[in-house]
Amino acid sequence: MKRIFLSLIAAIAFGVGVMAQDSRVATLQHGTNIIAYYGPDALSEAHKGAVDGDVITLSAGEFNGFSITKAISIRGEGMDKTVIGGSGITLTIPHGSAYPLSLEGLSLDQDSNGITFKGTDGTETVVISKCYLNASVAPYFNKCNAIIIQSHLNFRVNNYSITAQANSNVTCINSILRKLSYSDTGKFDIQNCVIQETANVAHSSIKNSIICGVCSIGDTNTTSHCLVKEGSSGFNDSWYITVTAPEPGPWDDPVSVVLWNDLFTGNYHLTAEASQTYVGTNGSEVGIYGGTYPYDTTPDYPMVRTLDVMGTHKDGKLNVQINVE
Repeated sequence: MKRIFLSLIAAIAFGVGVMAQDSRVATLQHGTNIIAYYGPDALSEAHKGAVDGDVITLSAGEFNGFSITKAISIRGEGMDKTVIGGSGITLTIPHGSAYPLSLEGLSLDQDSNGITFKGTDGTETVVISKCYLNASVAPYFNKCNAIIIQSHLNFRVNNYSITAQANSNVTCINSILRKLSYSDTGKFDIQNCVIQETANVAHSSIKNSIICGVCSIGDTNTTSHCLVKEGSSGFNDSWYITVTAPEPGPWDDPVSVVLWNDLFTGNYHLTAEASQTYVGTNGSEVGIYGGTYPYDTTPDYPMVRTLDVMGTHKDGKLNVQINVE
């Protein structure tokens, strides 16, 4: 991979002892200025100094979670490498901001509560790309627009669902979703996704997707080219597949090998024959490996690999060399 070396004059906020002991780093970029913070609270410290439109880049490792209240971009090294932990997290998109809240290449792992995305009147936007959202309570979206791409949304307590609430419009593209529901005026637009259980939605669109649980959806929804189990209803222009033994494996594990009428080989891949038989509206296979953004969890933006202090500049700031790959 191509390496880029940048030599910048940056204001660096850190303690030398902390930097030597803890490799977790959050870099806050505002224009050409970069500030680095170290340790488990590095993300929180970077957030304090950020303004809307800034970018925070996280190294691999686990960072303490807290309430996000700014329209910033938070980038990690990948959903299996960079973790924001905690017991529940609320991410609020500021009303009137010219920027969206953007999450890329992260895992939000909340051990006892859920993940909440909040706007004010439904005009605010959050973009979630190549992230793993995992919590005890299912993620829900309240009064905001959400765009979810190549991500995996999971939760541990089965009687919850990923919910679009109160004027939330949630678009999911090439993603793995556990179970969906809506309240008030929430809507979903599902394209080339795998829904691991059921979808209880209204005034929504589901296309080119695989629904693993037997479910019925109302006639206010638009559906096309979906692969569903026999016993389901309400899916127009779709395939109803008879399930034969053995029953599907643990669908909540995306790396498990599953057999659903011998259509799948594992990792939600269709067999070669099935991928040619069950084709979506754009001519590619249904499910997460077809469509516009075939499922791939590798971040596609440059990542900070090393950050070296080269010496003190004459104005008192530090001369820093950053290795970006």
